[in-house]
Amino acid sequence: MNRNDITRWQEAIASLPDKQFFNTMRLYLGEIKTPYNKQRLTEQLASFIRKEENLQSILTLMDSFDVEILTALSLISKPSQDNLLQFFNGTYSITELYAELINLTERLLIYTDHDELSGKEYLAINPLLFDSLIPYLDIKIVFPDFKAASLSIDDIFTLSPNLLSAFISYIKIHGISCKSDGTIKKNDKNRLAEIFPGKEKLLQLLITAFANLALVIENEKGYSIDQLRLKNFATLSEAQQYALLCAAAVSRFSRDGLKKEAQLLLDCLSSIPENGFTRQAILRLAFLAGTYTNDGSALTRKSRFSMILEAARQESGVDAQQNVELLDRMIDCAVEFGLLQKLGKTEEGEELYKSSSILSMNSASTKLSGNPAGSLLPKVLNIDSTFTVTLLPGLPLSKLLPLTDFMMIRKCGIVTEFEITRQSVANGFDTDWNPDSIFECLENNSNYQLPQNLKINISEWYNSYSSAMLYQGYVLKVRENNISLVEKNPKIQKYIKEKLAEGIYLLSILAGQNISDFISESSLDFMGNIKSSETKSEFTSFPLLRDGHKIGIFTRNEGSSDNEASAVSQVKRTSLVEADRLLKKLKNSLASEKMEKQQKESLNHRISNRLILSEAQLKNAAVRTEILEADGMDFSGKVHLIEAAVKEEDMMEIKMPSPDGKGDFFTIIGRPLGISKQPGEAVMRFMLEPTKDIENILVSRITHLRRLRF
Repeated sequence: MNRNDITRWQEAIASLPDKQFFNTMRLYLGEIKTPYNKQRLTEQLASFIRKEENLQSILTLMDSFDVEILTALSLISKPSQDNLLQFFNGTYSITELYAELINLTERLLIYTDHDELSGKEYLAINPLLFDSLIPYLDIKIVFPDFKAASLSIDDIFTLSPNLLSAFISYIKIHGISCKSDGTIKKNDKNRLAEIFPGKEKLLQLLITAFANLALVIENEKGYSIDQLRLKNFATLSEAQQYALLCAAAVSRFSRDGLKKEAQLLLDCLSSIPENGFTRQAILRLAFLAGTYTNDGSALTRKSRFSMILEAARQESGVDAQQNVELLDRMIDCAVEFGLLQKLGKTEEGEELYKSSSILSMNSASTKLSGNPAGSLLPKVLNIDSTFTVTLLPGLPLSKLLPLTDFMMIRKCGIVTEFEITRQSVANGFDTDWNPDSIFECLENNSNYQLPQNLKINISEWYNSYSSAMLYQGYVLKVRENNISLVEKNPKIQKYIKEKLAEGIYLLSILAGQNISDFISESSLDFMGNIKSSETKSEFTSFPLLRDGHKIGIFTRNEGSSDNEASAVSQVKRTSLVEADRLLKKLKNSLASEKMEKQQKESLNHRISNRLILSEAQLKNAAVRTEILEADGMDFSGKVHLIEAAVKEEDMMEIKMPSPDGKGDFFTIIGRPLGISKQPGEAVMRFMLEPTKDIENILVSRITHLRRLRF
């Protein structure tokens, strides 16, 4: 128990609004005598909590929902109410969670603190109780050990260097056109469907990722490959490539944002156990990735996910629900790319996912190119007499890109087939390949001799190609007296791609690129700079990610023994029995008290909500008579409750029938702002929590109304 934490708790209690502060003190300490001192009252409340009898009652009255919420609060660094709602998104409704947080606050198990730097509110466990709560808190409550009741029969697919090189080959030869919303146009979609059967969604994600990573350049006819950026991208390990593609496929980020998203994904995937996690559990992992160090100790900074969300809000103004949807789409993308693979289904029918083995292959002994140190590259090509090239797996993307430079993708499925055609070879010639370099490359990657007719055709195609050349780029023209200066200057020579005529040279600088470096290095200061309208990428290199780390809380949890686990279970079982016994004892004691019916009803309500810890709290002096609930038939009672809640600015919990009239009921929580009475009816203006939306509600439709005093 940290003394500073206790001081912060006391300051938080003392700074509560007067109504909430005195309601809390009256509930646990009895009537407040004047003159009073807030600090002294807060110290008395701390003493009340420390009292052994009261401490045991607080622990005993916890149920499984309480423990689950408290466990989550212990795992997430400085969680806001919004964080917690997202953490349990899909498991509990907003109303259920909101009511639970109010109840835990009333029972002194949690409180609201403020960050010293940002001033933002966050939820924290009462430090006076934290040490006593440790036996109850268990990561298995929020991340249970799932078991597959049935195994998946779907084919296992993982994004591969062969598929990426095939897709890149298509773009190099054909280009690719997209609509204004980024979707692939019909003609390309049909051609791609023939080459990549069943991969329409995957290819759409890939072209979106390529565009967001600036691996492709947009021109009048569509997208073409940015060779230099693609070459840099290919030097990354497979896991890093796929994580960056996955993040870029769902949204466009800054360089720092892209790195955080991709690293978040790697850490989450590395923390999924072999028996798999449900989608909901994976979403929860995202809240914890980066919150813990490798030794399992919590960091004081916010979780990486929280920072990503905060940055995303500042950049794009999206709300919390949109951020949940963003992460949801990234999981969908990870499934489509094969980074997450279906393992089977639980007994409840929930899909279980495991991480791809590609993550474990990218260890510290793996070079960035994706090859284990010192290993020989396999021979992956098989070329037949029709110039069809069968490409076997085994090479990383960095080796496949030059190998497929002069090939055209024909089919990508179980087997990857390329074709060497006049068009594809001409594409290779455009990137400085010649017949000899092509022959050498093919022979180095094949176990067999090249077909003789292939060599003849490539040589003939080159002769035809070089008979008439169409150049694109910068051309340097100098006068006769400067020719010697240019041809003998090594700083100029390295830029000359070809001598077109006497004093006329084609430079190896693509059209549109900045030529300032050439001018400054060549010392040709008599030339003016050429302005370019090029829009450069936001970042020229790719962020380097580390291998995915298992989140610290999971490595810490691995050391727990079976005896420790059984001891935790025993504590929980004992608590359930004791809680039932304590509640019966308090209700029997209340029944024997001589007091008005309304007082008993009010106290009975507090016992049911586990706000009464001892018989001392049942004394008349410790409670003020009040009606906190009303049912649908009690119209005047509902109106009275609403009026009191408006006056005291209290929250309310409302149960109503579904608008579609199918007999279902739903519950909402919020704050009544006012009530207007009409003959036989009344309308309440109600602000919903946590959305703050304003609704007009007919009081007659409310089937149950409960006033939340805290």
